[in-house]
Amino acid sequence: RRKQGQLMRRKAKIIARVRKRKLSRLADPQALKRRAQKAARAIIFKRVASGRTKGEIESKQMLIAIDKKLEKHKGRINKIAKKILPKIKKQEFERLRQLKANRGK
Repeated sequence: RRKQGQLMRRKAKIIARVRKRKLSRLADPQALKRRAQKAARAIIFKRVASGRTKGEIESKQMLIAIDKKLEKHKGRINKIAKKILPKIKKQEFERLRQLKANRGK
């Protein structure tokens, strides 16, 4: 464990540099699809949880019950994800545009 910690400490700057470089690039289609899925899941979650978000629910049991209900809505989640994918792409392009605009300052 200590060796791994030392290794990570040594590689920290490299990892940070790679992360920064990746943030300045457009996200790959898989990542965008994942984001759309996550957003769609959040939308359905809010419907199932009567308007509450995942962070607002304290009870673990309730979260588990809602997650079980979400499993039944996989088709709907996929449909919503496909529908909001262009919006997610637009957000990504906007993020890059702002990043490039801020870089010039």
